[in-house]
Amino acid sequence: MSHCHANLNINDDVRNAFQELVGIEQITQRILANQQPGFTLQEVIHYSSQQPDSGIYLTLNLQRLDEQHLIIFIEDVTETALLRQALVQRVNETELLLNALQLSENYNRRIISSMGDALFTINASGDLKTINAAALTLFGYGEAELKNQPLATLFQNQIPASISPESILKNPTLENYEVTCHTKQENSIIVSFSCSFVHSKENDLPIFIYIGRDITARKKTEQKINQALAQEKELNDLKSRFIAMTSHEFKNPLSSILMSVELLEEFADNWTLEKRMTHLKRIRQCTTQMNDLLEDILVLGKADTGKLEFQPRPLDLGNFCQELTEELQFLAGDRHAITLHLQSPLAPTYALDEKLLRQMLVNLITNAVKYSPQGGVVDFRVAVEGESLWFGVQDQGIGIPESDQPRLFECFHRSHNVRDIKGTGLGLSIVKQAVELHGGTIAFQSAIDQGTTFEVRLPLHLTPWNS
Repeated sequence: MSHCHANLNINDDVRNAFQELVGIEQITQRILANQQPGFTLQEVIHYSSQQPDSGIYLTLNLQRLDEQHLIIFIEDVTETALLRQALVQRVNETELLLNALQLSENYNRRIISSMGDALFTINASGDLKTINAAALTLFGYGEAELKNQPLATLFQNQIPASISPESILKNPTLENYEVTCHTKQENSIIVSFSCSFVHSKENDLPIFIYIGRDITARKKTEQKINQALAQEKELNDLKSRFIAMTSHEFKNPLSSILMSVELLEEFADNWTLEKRMTHLKRIRQCTTQMNDLLEDILVLGKADTGKLEFQPRPLDLGNFCQELTEELQFLAGDRHAITLHLQSPLAPTYALDEKLLRQMLVNLITNAVKYSPQGGVVDFRVAVEGESLWFGVQDQGIGIPESDQPRLFECFHRSHNVRDIKGTGLGLSIVKQAVELHGGTIAFQSAIDQGTTFEVRLPLHLTPWNS
């Protein structure tokens, strides 16, 4: 295998090592501007400074990493390029071998069998005539099982149109067509085919020649690389959203605190007690807001690292829900009515993590209030259903667009219709973590401008925890 050497340091111009990139600057600018998805230089010959007399063939694939950087995938395709160059010669050699088959059948068989790539031929009727050892090994058949059988046997009875005899007749030098095949054991493999045809001297009918190479492992590697790149992009997006959210959510309360402090320093002596208390309450409110945000971030951080603990204790669920409803109603004001419905008798206590349960229900109910800007009723229902505790929170708010629903529980994701409603995109992520730590499930139903209903089920683990 050839090797590509490039002496490059950070900030060096990559064109010094790969002159093949000279002249495509406008293309790279379009890729950086996201005006085209990428660009590929197929099988360009490259001469390195260390081996100026020995060229290799490279395929260079340029992809956008972000708005300032490209990533270049370099694939050494020397072997494939040389194979293609040798294809015509191989076809000619194969024709000679086939024409001389009756005179030197054993000799020809040994030559074909020694090839590392799979080779087989079919006649004008589409039946397999010559199959070398590599092809038999690749597909897992014996020669007798394939000889005189239709070519479609290797493709689950359907020859791909790209390598059908009809396509080969139109283009006698089909090269590097990737096709999914099936072995005798029903395993799927990906084979890169190069195809051609020759005319038999006996009857002038075409003989179709297939040379295939198993590239299944290479394709799996490419898939893993693409997945890794997608994950890296997702992490970068998550980082950007986190920075944008925290800078916004901290900047506003900090500005309010700073303004109140400066006003108190300047005018407190001349203000009434009520006016001083107004600014002190604003400072307390902003401080609480920032503390709550930090607490949410810490909860998610602990969950991601497996350090968020589930600590169930005996909890009077009915009293807990009643006090929580009264607290949240006070914060919601007169425009919203939060109604608690205990739809079935509750045991004195249940084994629940009070802190997690509080985070779960507070986020669901405050979201119902927040995303019902016109006001209205928020129904909070609690019941025992079989071996589960059931919680339901229903509002008549703006609803969740269908396109946003699959990503609803992702960190920092907010629906497109929230407009100027403040939020961090962390609440439902915390809810999901709290539900899963209890071993429960969460589901929702929503429609635009018709409201949203969340349902949480937590297992009782046999019986309530009686105090």
